[in-house]
Amino acid sequence: MHGFLRAIGFSKLKTKKEIINLLANVKKLDGQAELTGYGADKLVELRKMFGRNIGIAWNGTSVSENTMDIDYYFPFVYGEYNNIHEDVTVEKRCDRNAFLGACEDLRVGVSMIFHVQNAMDIMHMKAKKMDMPKYCSVIFSALSTSGIVLLPIKMSPNDENKKKQSLKRRTNLISAARQGDESAMEALTFEDMDTYAKISKRLMHEDVFTIVASSFMPYGLESDMYSIVADIATVNMTKNEITGENVYLITLNYNDVLINLAINEADLEGEPQPGRRFKGTIWLQGRIILPRMEEKKKPEVI
Repeated sequence: MHGFLRAIGFSKLKTKKEIINLLANVKKLDGQAELTGYGADKLVELRKMFGRNIGIAWNGTSVSENTMDIDYYFPFVYGEYNNIHEDVTVEKRCDRNAFLGACEDLRVGVSMIFHVQNAMDIMHMKAKKMDMPKYCSVIFSALSTSGIVLLPIKMSPNDENKKKQSLKRRTNLISAARQGDESAMEALTFEDMDTYAKISKRLMHEDVFTIVASSFMPYGLESDMYSIVADIATVNMTKNEITGENVYLITLNYNDVLINLAINEADLEGEPQPGRRFKGTIWLQGRIILPRMEEKKKPEVI
């Protein structure tokens, strides 16, 4: 069973048979895609929404006109905010027709590795022998099965301005360091050492989350799992139309990178409100917006 089904309101599904029966009882799909020319099989993807922006995708191969062999499925939540990135790369998983995406975001400070929601678009592109464009928009979203709402750190308007200026300065330093600027590397090193010394001193008398306003770091052994502390920008609620379970739809803001999060109401401790913070583990997903591209033409033989 997929560990994040409960995030979209399916906490009581326990077996793969129940997932297959769920698809069999769906009267109207919200998306269907087919692909030939990417290997020997005819690939099929079926999608069904079970509430606002939450759903399940079933991927497999076509056996007959009305039958498919399900290879894998995954729950998802659609994101709503574009984040433009340079050099987005995708890598196919070795065990199924699914992809991991990766991109660098200087505001985050680490490589963001995510499960690609629109794998069929990538496979269509590869079947036509197209290259990934240099610049891509990625719409991030995430699922979580455990989270806590934290109170915000009190900041004055002057503190907010200092935070924005510091983020901008650090982003510029990281950009320069990536291009080989030794003075930028040195400045980042001294800045990190200074920050570590200040935090170590304050930890003797304060709680860590009154010092660290936000964080984003890999979690566990899976590359698309992260531990995050981020500001809550918006909060909405949707209901799973099959189970009736309530699901929070929360927009997280981490250093101006917006991520749409879905979490079961039963799995969130505290009351989420804009201005507060979310702390928890997430499964990061992303939808890569691919521009319309011309198929590569074979060179003419002279």
